[in-house]
Amino acid sequence: MAVQLKWVVHNGASYSLRAEKKDMPTVKEYLTTWKDTYAKAHCKPSTYGGYSRTIEQQLIPAFGNVLLDQVGREAIRSFVATLTKQGKARGTIENFLVPLKAVFYQAIDDRIVKVNPVARLGKLFTHKKDGKAFIAPLEHHELHVLLETAKERFPFLYSLLLCATRTGMRQGELIGLQWGDIDFLGGFIEVRRGVVLREVTTTKSHQIRRVDMSVQLQATLLKIKEVRQIEAMDTGREVIPWVFLSPEGKRWDNRNLRRAWSRCLDASGIRQVRFHDLRHTFASALAQQGAPPKYVQSQLGHSSIQVTMDVYSHLFEKRDRGWVNRLDEPQEMLSLEGESATQAQPEEYRSEPQPSKLLKRLARPAGIEPATLGLEGRCSIQLSYGRIG
Repeated sequence: MAVQLKWVVHNGASYSLRAEKKDMPTVKEYLTTWKDTYAKAHCKPSTYGGYSRTIEQQLIPAFGNVLLDQVGREAIRSFVATLTKQGKARGTIENFLVPLKAVFYQAIDDRIVKVNPVARLGKLFTHKKDGKAFIAPLEHHELHVLLETAKERFPFLYSLLLCATRTGMRQGELIGLQWGDIDFLGGFIEVRRGVVLREVTTTKSHQIRRVDMSVQLQATLLKIKEVRQIEAMDTGREVIPWVFLSPEGKRWDNRNLRRAWSRCLDASGIRQVRFHDLRHTFASALAQQGAPPKYVQSQLGHSSIQVTMDVYSHLFEKRDRGWVNRLDEPQEMLSLEGESATQAQPEEYRSEPQPSKLLKRLARPAGIEPATLGLEGRCSIQLSYGRIG
């Protein structure tokens, strides 16, 4: 470098003071190392699988041979533009960039690079966020047909489907449900784990949540437990801890459950929906019954109420439309319902039952014989103008 600087001073040539970094890894090398060390150890199997596919199919073809410190904002902008032209949704593109963003943050911690070109992506997108998530909940009659079909032709699947539509539990959470998670006395289930790709893992939110059981679900699961206990006593074996078992008497896995679900759906003759739509069916039924959004959130295990409203707000909007009809009612009728806003009564009258405003208006003016209102022949209340006696 000293010799080159002397040459620059002597000849007036240009020269970059940036030193060559022979040990700078390529994006492919650093992505692969991050995937096999950090992601594999800290992510769920399903998440790790998704990252692996994204890295192999999207990120390595686009950035693989580029040195890590050579990836700039312009390269990310070009990547986003290419996927946008291909018709990819904004959410899909953002998911593709998640591993790359994590890799650059790791590189900053390792002091390999100083900035993350994938951070703050909002301005890189020319199209808006995707609309509300598409959901296809079953109608009440469709759900009835489905459960009846399962009870008659797929009895080993019936209790699992009933639990899915009465609790909103995810597929992996249903597979991972154990008898110790059910409180029959309290009438609730504690969702503690999930099973993804045959591996037992935590729930999606990494937290334990409590979901209520309906009377029908509680009776169904209790009957299954009693049968399992009798079978265990006859065979001299312990009760299998998993609540839902396949026809072979083993814990379900995601692939076998999807196959059984598909057969049951075809046999029922209703429209084709995903297994996950049973979760939407549960949430939609709660909303239509008037359940508060916060209760729906707690039962589904969403991280925030915003997640719940992003998916199901249209259901709550339909339920709330009746409020505007109240504006058509006469104002005096509306004012009658606002009795809680009246001034406090004098102390001497607080112990006596107070007439409503409507009854006061029905009372005759002073000088006229007060009206007498009989209540089932047991007592009578005489009203005078301004007082009760």
